[in-house]
Amino acid sequence: MFTKRRAQSGFSLIEIMVVLAIVGILVATISSRINKNENRAIRKDVRNFASILRDLRNKARMRNTTYRLVINMPESKTEKQSYWIESTGKAFLVTYDEDLLKKQKEELKKGEKDPSGFEVDTELSKEGPTALPDYLSFESVEIAAQKKEYTSGRIYLYFFPEGRVEEAIIHIGNRDKLHWSLAIHPLTGHVDMISKAKKLKDMPVSTNDGTSSH
Repeated sequence: MFTKRRAQSGFSLIEIMVVLAIVGILVATISSRINKNENRAIRKDVRNFASILRDLRNKARMRNTTYRLVINMPESKTEKQSYWIESTGKAFLVTYDEDLLKKQKEELKKGEKDPSGFEVDTELSKEGPTALPDYLSFESVEIAAQKKEYTSGRIYLYFFPEGRVEEAIIHIGNRDKLHWSLAIHPLTGHVDMISKAKKLKDMPVSTNDGTSSH
């Protein structure tokens, strides 16, 4: 009788271990599928943002209008990051003078009109500033002409009527440490969506004929 009970007890323990193993496999499988679905959704959101950049270049050419993408990265972590699109029909020359840029931004903060004529484009940003999904954030923006990487403030990327675009990389990340680099090519407006952190200095250098070299 004692031997039989031990056997029964041992058999029950094995059963429990088997059940736990099966449950563990199921949990791992479900978690894996959830992660894959989340990653797919995140990738789609990043891809959608990249398509906005491509579309701006095409619209600038077709409408003979200068557009600029404004990326707002507040220094305060309690304020939400956002982006919107502005446009102007005036002839416009980009300046990279730090003092002049600072003065312009201070004037805009006071509510004064932008002397270059830029206003929020009511068609492309009719609902005002747009925030990235909560699980994504702008980490930094590198602009080739300014030889600088911005991690806060308002950053402007220009799209000109002749098809030229500012050469830049927009770095987007999420809380799971996933990272994307959106590299904008100045002559073609093509946007490379790179699924890792990639610095502007590590990208191919554009040449006048539209090709690239290292």
